[in-house]
Amino acid sequence: MLEKENHLLVKYKFTIFSVVLFLIVFFGGSAAFIHSMRRVQFANAGRALSQTVKVEKLRLEAAVNGEIALVLKMANSPLIQRYFLNPGDSELEGHAFEELAEYGHVFVPKSIFWVNDKDKKFYFNGSYTYTVNPDAPDSYWYNMTLNGTEAFNFNINYNPDLDQTNFWINAPVFDSGHKPIGVLGTGIDVSAFVYSVFHDYFGDTPLFYFNEAGEITGADDKDLVADKVSLENKLGKTGSEIFSMRENLEDNEAHYFFVSEGIAALIAIPDFDWYVCSILPFGLKYILNTSMTLFFIVLMIVVAGIFIIFNLIHTNLILKKERNVYRNMSIIDVLTGIYNRRFLEEDMKRLIKSLSRSGGKLSLLMLDIDFFKKYNDTYGHGMGDDCLKTVANTLSHNLLRADDYIARYGGEEFVVVLPNVDEDGAHLIALRLIYSLRERGIPHEKNEAANFVTISVGGVTGKVLHNQTAADYFVKADEALYLSKQNGRNRYTPGDSI
Repeated sequence: MLEKENHLLVKYKFTIFSVVLFLIVFFGGSAAFIHSMRRVQFANAGRALSQTVKVEKLRLEAAVNGEIALVLKMANSPLIQRYFLNPGDSELEGHAFEELAEYGHVFVPKSIFWVNDKDKKFYFNGSYTYTVNPDAPDSYWYNMTLNGTEAFNFNINYNPDLDQTNFWINAPVFDSGHKPIGVLGTGIDVSAFVYSVFHDYFGDTPLFYFNEAGEITGADDKDLVADKVSLENKLGKTGSEIFSMRENLEDNEAHYFFVSEGIAALIAIPDFDWYVCSILPFGLKYILNTSMTLFFIVLMIVVAGIFIIFNLIHTNLILKKERNVYRNMSIIDVLTGIYNRRFLEEDMKRLIKSLSRSGGKLSLLMLDIDFFKKYNDTYGHGMGDDCLKTVANTLSHNLLRADDYIARYGGEEFVVVLPNVDEDGAHLIALRLIYSLRERGIPHEKNEAANFVTISVGGVTGKVLHNQTAADYFVKADEALYLSKQNGRNRYTPGDSI
């Protein structure tokens, strides 16, 4: 009986020991697993969130940069500048109104405004609306743009005279002495802006844009933007934590970190003085994604499987949305940073229409990098991309007038547009571009024209008539470019006049 009791006691103790050991192993292993998974999930979720905000930053810049480029080009128009200096000249006003209206049709929101600092009359879509009072609190945007802005600025505000709350892109207009003489720009409806940012948003986590004042400038709830709600008021402590982390950011670098409600990723948009953040709740449920009643190894397999599938799906979505971003890029060439072919073709229509009225001339140069395929074959496509960027940068910095510009026509081919430039002027500019690239001395051992990167140039000049098209100039310039290549490259050939 005593022996039996001893066996029962030993069995009981063993059972207790086994249970305790199992509980220690189970809970200890589970705690170690949860701790490890917490670190792994934090890193992966943080990288995923970082990728989200990077892509959303690119989408915003793509949507807005085209509008900015048009506003800046409009502000640099000599005709508009002359009109701002002489608002009482009715003939000049007529021509300026026509050009402003043409710009208005190109903007995505189809809206345009301007204010001449002499009479301070506010025109919206070609119609006089009201006179700006610089001393009124509602006119802070005007004073800020006129006296404190070098190129452009943004603000979101309600204009009581228009009864509109818009996302405004404002740019000052300067005279030849760089004295501000007025303000112009475009206004994007807040609802339309929020929709353009969020209608293709691929993420399932909350996304917010905000400015240096902590005001939300982009969210899926347009009222947050229109009412200038602060990030702190919307998100509480999490909003304060995100806002304070902006001081630790570096340009173009996303940063992820723990916040009260989980994980947040944040990236700066320096050109706008904005930030974009995304937030992911990060508790035990998120880490495990299953019940702790399952065996530990099964739990690990299930969680790992879910995580792998989640990442595969997430990666595919990111790649898909990135492709959509680049398909929808506006008027700036992504690689070189200069105008793209879409802008070139649209602006040529505008130029032909404008210059045909004044009887002006238009010169067009078509440029091609000599033996660029051999350059790629020799140095690799990465170096080839760097070469394209260097060539574009060198050529664009050698166009000295505000009206002249360069666009990437395709591949290694570029087009330079020179309004009101005659044949001799086009010849001089073409030679300057050729010599400037020679001075850069980019090595190109397979170039049969020289031992460095060179360009061949063909040009055409014509007196602009209303029945001409951009294709008339492209074809003639291309024929002249062909002759430059036939005659040894690294040279300029003027084509037949149109």
